[in-house]
Amino acid sequence: MEVLIVDWAHLKSVPAGQRDELVEEAAFGPDDAYDYLPPPGWTWPDPMEARWWGRYEFLDTMTSYKAHFWAGERWNELRAFVDTPLRDALDQFSAPLFWDGSIYASPTSSVSPSIESHACDWTSQLDVMLWLLPEEVMALHHFWGQVEPHLDTLRDPFDRHLTDPLGWIQDFASFSQLVTEWGDVVGQAARRNWAVIGLRC
Repeated sequence: MEVLIVDWAHLKSVPAGQRDELVEEAAFGPDDAYDYLPPPGWTWPDPMEARWWGRYEFLDTMTSYKAHFWAGERWNELRAFVDTPLRDALDQFSAPLFWDGSIYASPTSSVSPSIESHACDWTSQLDVMLWLLPEEVMALHHFWGQVEPHLDTLRDPFDRHLTDPLGWIQDFASFSQLVTEWGDVVGQAARRNWAVIGLRC
């Protein structure tokens, strides 16, 4: 998965038929850039170009979605051992990022309504895995603010209860790293009031 944060107001101003090409080039580079290998972390447009996007390359994932899937699986195992306020906040933060919508929301939930990743709202030929509008990004940023200060408290229950090294997320360090990277993506988008797009490679 390739992840972009985008200025949705700018993208909406572009004719719908031209948006796919702009988003695809931001995510994957120009058509003639066969050796396009962006470094880990953030990549931004050339200073001479419009600054309407940022691209994030996750560490240690080789652009595969498998790490994100396994982070969701490990959280599903871990959440029973986590106090309710932190569990609720991380449920809502992780749901659209790892699960394509909240599978935990219930009428008794103590947090605000769940956030769901949904389809791109223009007729797009791109293979969109994740589409979060600015207001949804702001909600996720709120939940991340509740999770981040307490994330390290998950280390002990993770080490105690998740002893089988399954999948791509085999220890707390890899889990914490990926969740924190998503916190960075959401934070960078929220500070700009931008959207988040995830494209299948």
